[in-house]
Amino acid sequence: MWIIFLSFQSLPLPAQNQGPPPAKQLSHIVRAENGRMYALTTESGALLSLDRGEHWKDINKGLPIKQVWPFSGETYRSFTSLTVDVNDPLRIAATTSTSLYVSENGGAEWNEVDLQYPVKSSNYLTAVSFDPSFPRRMYLGSSFNGLFVSEDMGRSWEKISEHLDPLYRGAGFYEEITDLAMVPSAGNELFIAVSFDNLIYRYHTDRKKLTSIELPGDAGSLTSINSYNGAYTSAPALEIHCENRRYIYDLSSGQWLSVPSLLKNAAAAGLEKDTENEEVYDNIRGLYLNAYNAAGQKLGEHLDFLRDHGFNAIVVDMKDDWGRLTYNSGLELPARIDAVHPVFDLEELIEQAHAAGIYVIGRMVVFKDKRLYHMDDYAYAIWNGETDSPWRHKVPEEREKEGEAEKETVYVQREYWTDPFSEFVWDYNIEIAKELERRGMDEIQFDYIRFPSDGDLRPAYYRYREPGMLKTEAIESFIKKARLELKLPISTDLYGFNSWYRMGNWIGQDITMLSRYVDVICPMYYPSHFPGGFLQSDNYLDRAFELYRRGTERARRIAGGNSLIRPYVQAFLIGRELSMEEEEYEQYLNRQLEGILNAGGCGYTLWNNSNKYYMVNGQVINLNAAVHESCGSGPVRPQKL
Repeated sequence: MWIIFLSFQSLPLPAQNQGPPPAKQLSHIVRAENGRMYALTTESGALLSLDRGEHWKDINKGLPIKQVWPFSGETYRSFTSLTVDVNDPLRIAATTSTSLYVSENGGAEWNEVDLQYPVKSSNYLTAVSFDPSFPRRMYLGSSFNGLFVSEDMGRSWEKISEHLDPLYRGAGFYEEITDLAMVPSAGNELFIAVSFDNLIYRYHTDRKKLTSIELPGDAGSLTSINSYNGAYTSAPALEIHCENRRYIYDLSSGQWLSVPSLLKNAAAAGLEKDTENEEVYDNIRGLYLNAYNAAGQKLGEHLDFLRDHGFNAIVVDMKDDWGRLTYNSGLELPARIDAVHPVFDLEELIEQAHAAGIYVIGRMVVFKDKRLYHMDDYAYAIWNGETDSPWRHKVPEEREKEGEAEKETVYVQREYWTDPFSEFVWDYNIEIAKELERRGMDEIQFDYIRFPSDGDLRPAYYRYREPGMLKTEAIESFIKKARLELKLPISTDLYGFNSWYRMGNWIGQDITMLSRYVDVICPMYYPSHFPGGFLQSDNYLDRAFELYRRGTERARRIAGGNSLIRPYVQAFLIGRELSMEEEEYEQYLNRQLEGILNAGGCGYTLWNNSNKYYMVNGQVINLNAAVHESCGSGPVRPQKL
């Protein structure tokens, strides 16, 4: 039996096929005996073919409907893996990022497996496999939490990641498992594909031992693995897909056989990005400016600084962390809720920046918004279901006691979160973005398009949530609607971990999903913000290089070419870094930039909240020149520097 699995790709159905219309895009395929094939689609559920793909029919009973605006109920959730029992071609399993589904009757009906601890709701599921020697045993792989096994068809699970030392990255995180496979005649061996390492690990389940299988030097990126039983060999073997190449690996002899690819990869399906100029957001070397540095003499000084050091873009707060519009907005609703606090004239800012050859990116903080939080008696705030009041996260703060020398601790609220499930909140932010577009902004950058991550989130209640709607689907609804209403390039800021791993279930930021809608993804790989044990190194500067090199490479692969990757770079010191001398912190900045360049990145933005870019040094000019040379001419609208 052949089992063919294609992951994170999209394959259009051949035009001559009957059954599903050409609009359906295949994301995963497995082939079983007697011409039977199963497929998953990007948004149309599961398909079955009984004649090797000539004709298809839907097999969707029990699969989850996607709850994304405009809530038509016509699309299914995206799947991350698909497998078939090599001993029973009617027994199949599939995973979404959050759930496991099993069918015992060839897809006529699917049943969701009620996943229990230690499989957590925040885990992002990526792979599943049956064990051909034990009918009730299943393995489940995840994006960052390792490997699980069940001996009772998913009723209970055991985490066995502690046996996977080569996959451990520190601070409780493991490398992403891309695919799992077992070969019937290979005994107690589970094969684990890890695409970021471009390795296949051979896990001896009885001895709890892990060894590795290196791919041929010209294999390219690993896509998937499966058991092989076909004409090329009668020995126990794996079938391995690497981009557009296919191999058969003889498990007994260790010999590789290159064989013709079965299917060509195609571009991932998604909402078409409609921008006037595809190059306008490429090759950006930028600085972040808060609103108070975007006018008058301070703006002029920063524009001179940009020119002198080879930068060509600025990111400026248009809607800040408190929900204030910092420009001279003419919108009625923000004015009514006292959200308009102009610090600069928008047209003057854009005119001066463009005259200096600088591309202007408008940063908008979306769901963290104090003004909208308080509007109409907290109508759009995240709610506390236990106290029937707005959800709040308060933090301790030391204050002077009036008339006394000693201090007292008070608890204050510093973040105000609106409900990301609310269409009113989406529209409020989109209208602001549309005004910025009308008035000449080059690019919109959405920040805080996520759910809160700090505080006691257990009582958080979302009053605008559609039944069964996921956090990722709330974020997708907002960005999908914004994409349809905006023509200019859209970028979005993501946590570093959310761009290093697929982990959207945590706060709703799914890089794979976002890449379908936005032009640029801006990961924040700040070394100070990763746990000290993650990618631990004796050399802090080398660790900074690796975080940006590997992080940029990973984000580019996860995005699949749908979005540019333009990281934010740490141009500030915090914690242990405050003890760095000038030479060391200059190297610290340079190593981050070198990591992006080494990974083939085409742009970045420096972040310093106070806009004091003291870490910028003479070498940065050369690094900016290298980015310019490797990435092309850069922004089209501004004049060249």
